[in-house]
Amino acid sequence: MWTAQLVGPMLIRLVGFLCRYRVEGVQYLYRWSGDVGQIWAVWHGRMFLPAYHFRGRGFVSLVSRSWDGEVITRVVKRLGYVIRRGSPREGGKEGFNEMLNDLYQGKIVSIFPDGPKGPVHKIHNGVIDLARLSGAKILPISWSARSVWRFKSWDRFMLPKPFTRGVLVVGEPLDIPRHLSPEKIEEFRELLRDRLESLDSKADRMVRKH
Repeated sequence: MWTAQLVGPMLIRLVGFLCRYRVEGVQYLYRWSGDVGQIWAVWHGRMFLPAYHFRGRGFVSLVSRSWDGEVITRVVKRLGYVIRRGSPREGGKEGFNEMLNDLYQGKIVSIFPDGPKGPVHKIHNGVIDLARLSGAKILPISWSARSVWRFKSWDRFMLPKPFTRGVLVVGEPLDIPRHLSPEKIEEFRELLRDRLESLDSKADRMVRKH
């Protein structure tokens, strides 16, 4: 674990540095009305480039209390992230309430809406409830590159190959009303999934054109 803690951040910085990428949709970043913060939603399998790009800014993220989560926590803390621990199976309520308070304080909270163990691209209720109760908008984010490694993991994790060209894409914010019926919650889950998958496709098309 100590090896991962020391080597992991260096590898992330190196791989990220070697990826020549640009950012699209910058106008949506850091701009919102009111005192509440913002929720940034990224698929678990496409977390790498956003995690690299937004390092060192004190953003908040939720990590499970598993052994793997402990390794991830030690790595990303060294990249400048504030970690809240919890998962749907253990400590989920505690982590959720901490992030709710973070949003009330105007902080940015990053969420992997299909994590920590999937299924892939299935939106869990946590991100919708967090936005609904806090009043924070959800900002969908994705990325792609011409040449990537795809892991044979449940999330199909993507890692850019050295010196490849890439793009990080930020989508239009999604506003979730506070009072929703179960049917409407399902509609917003589908809407967020569609927004994220559309960003995936957009990013994939953009890197093929350049």
